[in-house]
Amino acid sequence: MQIGIKESEGPTSLDPKLAPVLWFHNNYDQYVEESDDEDGEVSGDDEEVSDEDEFSATSDEDESIEETDDDGISDDDDSNDDEEESNEVNDTLLLYSISSQQLLANSGLDDLKDLFYWITPQGWLLMLHRDSHAIFLRNPFTSQRINLPFDQDRFLRKNYTRCLLSHKPTDSNCVVLVLSLHDTVFWYCRPGGMQWFKHEYQARRFFRHRGTVIKTMSLMTAVGGKFCTAFFSTVVTLDFSPNPTFDIVAVTLVQNSVYNFREIYLLESRGELFCLYFYPPGACSNKTVEISVYKLDIPTTAWVKVDTLGDRAFIINTRKGYGASVNAKEACLQENCIYFSRHRDKGLYVYSMERGTTAAINPSTDLVDDVAAQILMPAS
Repeated sequence: MQIGIKESEGPTSLDPKLAPVLWFHNNYDQYVEESDDEDGEVSGDDEEVSDEDEFSATSDEDESIEETDDDGISDDDDSNDDEEESNEVNDTLLLYSISSQQLLANSGLDDLKDLFYWITPQGWLLMLHRDSHAIFLRNPFTSQRINLPFDQDRFLRKNYTRCLLSHKPTDSNCVVLVLSLHDTVFWYCRPGGMQWFKHEYQARRFFRHRGTVIKTMSLMTAVGGKFCTAFFSTVVTLDFSPNPTFDIVAVTLVQNSVYNFREIYLLESRGELFCLYFYPPGACSNKTVEISVYKLDIPTTAWVKVDTLGDRAFIINTRKGYGASVNAKEACLQENCIYFSRHRDKGLYVYSMERGTTAAINPSTDLVDDVAAQILMPAS
């Protein structure tokens, strides 16, 4: 299969030395079309569920998935009617370099006003042109662009979604996966392929609560060319060989008698799957008092607690539910630390695994406090 790679002309890339960065974009306002056919309807399986969930890792409030936290969707879609009527587009993009702790006005991606986009955990952008509806992957740190099949069913414009990649998009084995955040369905294609494929799965195969299944599937991360997510006592792997196939493996449940509430994030580091538990004080989910890190030990099918990250730093985008691992020295970050953002909060937080303490970084006093940033990882 031949992958079409195009080198764009003009100032369309960022300085790679900036990564990882906080990404503040005022024009992050993709709308979602109202569906006029069955494709836009939420599937009805698992609508009748038990009122109790003794295995739930989150509070009852988290059984639903908020539209405000979806990739490619504005946080203010319902309140910007006046702005949508205006012909002028506020396309301000501010970037905060985590390593240099500098807020920069961007002039390297000057065409974002013409595009909807989704930031992937691998640092690439899935992009949809507003007018031509062309779809492609772009490395924001180079001029590299890889064309993808046309979205004939308009699924990107009809659904709240998240995108991730199984391999580098230049790899012939790469699968581009787009997960629905509101339904038991995903779409996938391969760079160089001719079409997108839709796959619906049964929620009850994984857990009895449909909302929990959708949220847990949205936490998928790529490990070794496959996609993995973790339920309470199982790890689910999604493989494409070439058709989508799920594998479910029972694992030892992580227990914590101190905290009743937690947020879970998954990431890949050096070929292994890690699970991070963010523990807030009481039911205040927007604050974190402790972070526990576990690594999946395949021979024993158990989560093993990790006390140190060594020379690594983990970066967690809590708003979008994904993370990445970097060599701390190469990224000019602190070793053995976890960097994370929070919902409706402009700040960047640094948790020290050694001390068990959290430091806060203010990107700029000129930014309003409740503007949340995305995190753009180094492209891989």
